Amino acid sequence: MLVDLPQIVKDFDLKKCMQCGKCTASCPAGLESNLRTRMIIYLAKSGMDVLDMKELWGCTTCYTCQERCPKGVKVTDAIILLRNLAVRRGNFPRIHKTAINAIRETSNGFPLTPEVSKIRSLLGLPIEPRDVAHIKEELEAFTRLIESLELLRSIKEAEK
Repeated sequence: MLVDLPQIVKDFDLKKCMQCGKCTASCPAGLESNLRTRMIIYLAKSGMDVLDMKELWGCTTCYTCQERCPKGVKVTDAIILLRNLAVRRGNFPRIHKTAINAIRETSNGFPLTPEVSKIRSLLGLPIEPRDVAHIKEELEAFTRLIESLELLRSIKEAEK
């Protein structure tokens, strides 16, 4: 897949970035991870392909960086687009693949563990909360919707 990086740089005003570091310094996710938004923007505006960077997935899309940028660089919007392009390439974290497969199979992205089900039972709660998975027609409709998404094709191709 060909990435039009010059167009992305233009569309999201990445050339305006003066590397002041406000994006990285104000990033709540960056405090707890290796996410350095300034580095992603620098590499992208320098023409480097950043679609394989795991750091793209550390962003919570809170828009703090974008709101605080003194030059109006659309940092979060650029990261979202770069992620979308990475997904089309089949590159995204395994936990996302696991969640998407679980959603397709059970309508629940993160099924309850046996331990949690046991605790729910001890508390007098249903072992599984009521959701679309418990209504056959709704689950079938949901499964058809998920199957129609190109995302599943990307997952299957990435797993080859």
